[in-house]
Amino acid sequence: MQVVPLSVGRAARSWDEQHLDVAAAAGQIGAAPVHGFPDAVAGAAARFVATWQRHAAALAARAEATADGLRVTLADHLRTDEAVGQDQLVLRGFLHEIR
Repeated sequence: MQVVPLSVGRAARSWDEQHLDVAAAAGQIGAAPVHGFPDAVAGAAARFVATWQRHAAALAARAEATADGLRVTLADHLRTDEAVGQDQLVLRGFLHEIR
């Protein structure tokens, strides 16, 4: 499996940006005014805003979790790659050509 660290890091940063953008949108949704509606619909409007705010906040959290997961995966890959490289260097001392 080929992993390009630069690409994975770039993808993680993109997910971070999505997290920030969607979290900001969730805040704006939550701050949307619901006053001014007639009493008959004021409750429904407040529930609508609250539901969409929670949905956007959940999407932001998922974007952040995805970014974090990519960074953890990349770090694990790099540690494993380094360990394998070290093992190969050690192994060279035990290998020799037989003729």
